Amino acid sequence: MKSFFVHNESVKIHVLENGIPSSGTPSLLVIGGLWEPAERSIPIPSNISSHVVALSFRGRGLSSTPETGYDLADHLSDIDAVVKHCQLQNYCVLGFSRGASYALGWSLKNQQNMCGLILVDQPPIHSRPGSGYADFWSKLVYLEVPILNFMRQIALEGIERETIENDFSPQLSHLHIPVTFFVGRNKEAKISSDVSNESLQLYTQAIPSCEVVKFLKSGHMIPDEEQQKYIAEIDCFIKKRECK
Repeated sequence: MKSFFVHNESVKIHVLENGIPSSGTPSLLVIGGLWEPAERSIPIPSNISSHVVALSFRGRGLSSTPETGYDLADHLSDIDAVVKHCQLQNYCVLGFSRGASYALGWSLKNQQNMCGLILVDQPPIHSRPGSGYADFWSKLVYLEVPILNFMRQIALEGIERETIENDFSPQLSHLHIPVTFFVGRNKEAKISSDVSNESLQLYTQAIPSCEVVKFLKSGHMIPDEEQQKYIAEIDCFIKKRECK
């Protein structure tokens, strides 16, 4: 697995890349959740044969941390830098949690070069955080590891300060690529799903071809709670897009 940095003007974006592009099998671009660095995606390329690229957004992982620049457009510019550097064409995008809102924003503008989109447990809204957001997240611990081990305080404060809400619901019908939606449906999970039945209905009504995969043993944290099924469904989605 290759580890390297891509420059987005003055910001260095850390990238992990496994495999090489193939004319027959689409590449996969992995966009993690709010605090997740590229390393959180390692189980995916470790278990599927496709070419996989994962990035750490600004302020996460090994990427650099600017003082400002944390709205949707800034995160999309990080994706743009990585896609151009890796010369991705005919690729799929996977977005988990808040990463799915970045994936939606990206796909609505760049689907002409894509062949599929997987969204994982996120309503079709890039939400504006309320007051105290940065303080809340900075104190969280997940799987016995503080969130601040993965994401800097400056980035959390930037997101709280700069984010402008963007509701993608009216634009969902503009997606003309295959879309699959992963949703957690275990109501007893410690971290519950972020997706209501109403949000799920928004996706399926606006995108008639949208396929829904329910994870009955998971809440929101599908990649950890049902990792084997998660990876198998990702692999299946990519293989359906192969050129025979």
